[in-house]
Amino acid sequence: MRCPYCGSVRLYRHGACKPREVLHSWSNGRRVYLELHRHRWRCGDCGHTFNEGNELVQPHSRLTRQAEREALWQLKDRSFSQVRRELGVGYGTLRRLLEKETDEEALGLLPLEEEIFLGMDEHSFKHQELVHTITEVKKRRMLGILRDDRIATLRMFLKKIPEGKVKEVCIDMKESLRKVAEEVFPKAKVVVDPFHVIADSNRRMDEARRIEQDVYRKRKMKIPKKIFLIGQEKLNEEGKGRVAKLLAMHPGLKSFYRAKEKIRSFINKRVEKKQPGFWISLPLTLSQRIIESL
Repeated sequence: MRCPYCGSVRLYRHGACKPREVLHSWSNGRRVYLELHRHRWRCGDCGHTFNEGNELVQPHSRLTRQAEREALWQLKDRSFSQVRRELGVGYGTLRRLLEKETDEEALGLLPLEEEIFLGMDEHSFKHQELVHTITEVKKRRMLGILRDDRIATLRMFLKKIPEGKVKEVCIDMKESLRKVAEEVFPKAKVVVDPFHVIADSNRRMDEARRIEQDVYRKRKMKIPKKIFLIGQEKLNEEGKGRVAKLLAMHPGLKSFYRAKEKIRSFINKRVEKKQPGFWISLPLTLSQRIIESL
């Protein structure tokens, strides 16, 4: 055993720690605990004191490293709530384990890549706390799940990525993400995920529907929501007839519906052709410009 601070082997026993139980594994649906009896040591060279057994369990943790690995393995194909119910480990603990584990290994591989194509997005845990996620789009590899959605946290993480190797950064339509991407990677092309463009056009369509229903019609007539959000190419003849009838009854929705379908058509044609420059040619304010041009 060596001192973790200076590597010296001149160690002296410096008392004993209180016995504690830590979760080590699961067997046939039951938890397996270890009772730890550890000594405390002092280094004869640097004078620091430390507990033995840190290779088994991290300081202040109630799970051994083996239990942490098993919990992370369960999260590969299950939700937080499923793993929490089956293993009895809290949501906060699972999230901290995932945040700590994801980025270091993935970031260590990035210097080996010749070109990097980043994806930045927002996700919510339990539909409450927003966090930023960073991925390598072409390799389909998760690089990091940040602890919050603050731009300062995102900027700090992005600066760990080799700047010269980043060719493209794919974002949603948030202006703050565009600014930080251009700041950290000035030579990279900032492009927009078409999913977010379609989602934005659907949101605007639904806002127009609610205004028409709540303000102009005084809620006397309920206007269906789902029929307007389905792509026109996915509707059968009956569905198309229903949309035409609703638009005739509510002419204020026509321009928003046409704009939404124009955006879908624009995106679908390029996806079918698999144009390599598609992501580059998609501007951040595409849906707004189409609506304004009508």
